[in-house]
Amino acid sequence: MRRSKNCARRRSCTAAAAPLHRRRCTTAAPLTAHPPAACRRLLAYTGRDISRPLLLAIKGRVLDVAEGEDYYGPEGPYKIMAGRDASKAFAMMSLKEEDAHADLSGVPDEHLKILDDWYDKLTKKYPTVGRIHFTPAGGTAKREEPADMWDSF
Repeated sequence: MRRSKNCARRRSCTAAAAPLHRRRCTTAAPLTAHPPAACRRLLAYTGRDISRPLLLAIKGRVLDVAEGEDYYGPEGPYKIMAGRDASKAFAMMSLKEEDAHADLSGVPDEHLKILDDWYDKLTKKYPTVGRIHFTPAGGTAKREEPADMWDSF
């Protein structure tokens, strides 16, 4: 049997079983347990290596925040946001390392509004260089763009 190209667990997923299996795969583990490959690559862009841009992501949108190095760079007060999707930290207005991830499960609605405000502010100020597509726990991801835009930088 042919394996599905879209399944994260290709070894056990066949094309015939892909829709049902994919639903199980996406709900089996919380978002933070198996971050997308793009998230792992993003960790290299914290500003410590001057040959790479300083990046952060919010709500899956990867931004080049080099102009905000004083804030997001290795010595900046918001350095935990760099090199990752720190959506929860933005939503909770937290500088704790454990909050610097993309999993928004359990975040109250009023904090999601704060996240939206940060998203609007940062996406107007900094250029977008890529996008990370997450599969939320309990659902399936909508793919509006190619799965990975990392070759754009």
